[in-house]
Amino acid sequence: MIYVIAIGAFQALTAVALLGSSKLRSKADFLLILLLCCIAAHLAIKFCIYSFVNDNEVRTQMNTFIGFCYGPLLYLYACQRRDAAFIPASRWYVFLPFILGAVGYLTVVCVLMWSADAGHAVLYYYNETTTWMMMVLGFLFPGLSLRIAKQLPDMPQEKKLINSISYLLGIISIISLGFKTAQSVHLLDSSYNYNIICRDIVYSLLLVVCLVIIRYKYVGIIGAQPVKAAAQTVAAAEILPSRRMQLSTEEQRMLLQSLEAYLHKTKIFTDAELNLDKLAQGAGISKYHISETLNSYAGKSFYQYINEWRIRRAMEQIRFMNEKALPVNVLTLAYDCGFKAKSSFNQYFKKITGLTPTEYIKSLVAASVTIHE
Repeated sequence: MIYVIAIGAFQALTAVALLGSSKLRSKADFLLILLLCCIAAHLAIKFCIYSFVNDNEVRTQMNTFIGFCYGPLLYLYACQRRDAAFIPASRWYVFLPFILGAVGYLTVVCVLMWSADAGHAVLYYYNETTTWMMMVLGFLFPGLSLRIAKQLPDMPQEKKLINSISYLLGIISIISLGFKTAQSVHLLDSSYNYNIICRDIVYSLLLVVCLVIIRYKYVGIIGAQPVKAAAQTVAAAEILPSRRMQLSTEEQRMLLQSLEAYLHKTKIFTDAELNLDKLAQGAGISKYHISETLNSYAGKSFYQYINEWRIRRAMEQIRFMNEKALPVNVLTLAYDCGFKAKSSFNQYFKKITGLTPTEYIKSLVAASVTIHE
């Protein structure tokens, strides 16, 4: 078991470093980083217990309260992926079991230091209570997360990530419930401590959670194309099979209005991986009709059209921050609006507005000063 714990803790810290160093991480990704930190802390505590504590009951039975964080953090991550304006702290109450677990854990530690016999008695009730609570919450929060994931049709990768972690946390609860039930009805040999086997499986599944996060977040990031290569792919992607005009001018006008309403509502243009197929699937409109409307009616390519939406969002955010006298980080703004690189953001911003982002910010500041004078 000690090797599984050590590998798991190392894997969690590696995932934190990889995801934390990514320039393309979103605000919601900090919840994943916190989840990975909790896994690392959980396994590190267990490593210390198995390495330095001689009390066999503490080594094999004492639950770590950090496990109460996994489900809530996944749930909050799903909420923020569904709504970028969601504030995780607004649902602080989901961490009440974690707080109560921490109080119970520290109480057991204090009693054990005072009296081993009394500490073992308190440990039994603490372990029983937290085990059942973790199993119940291990079904509740993954279930809520799966429900939210169904509302993310425009984010297939995020949906898969949330689903995968939810299933893994659910499996942990199922395995724990199976062992606990078998022990309660005396189906397992009482002379052997099956808690060790159960914990081995649980820690292995936590290791898989770390690998899943790396797979869907970091691997996808490093697989992003360089700007030059991406530009070539963009050009190739926009060359659709030759087709005759299928929509009338009025139909194109109505389709464009519907498309703009969809973009305004979902803000899907801030997705750095957005392409014509993903937009068509999300909006429920044929990609050929979208391409035809943009090229014929709007006189723009798909990426030109999307980048204009991104630049408009950037301008709105700059004006808002200028009104609030807040500093503007151009790189962060570029990523937030859907660009993969600051250079492409600057290029499109100047092409559309005639100014670089820095020049535009300075012009707003100068205008504000003039008005106050």
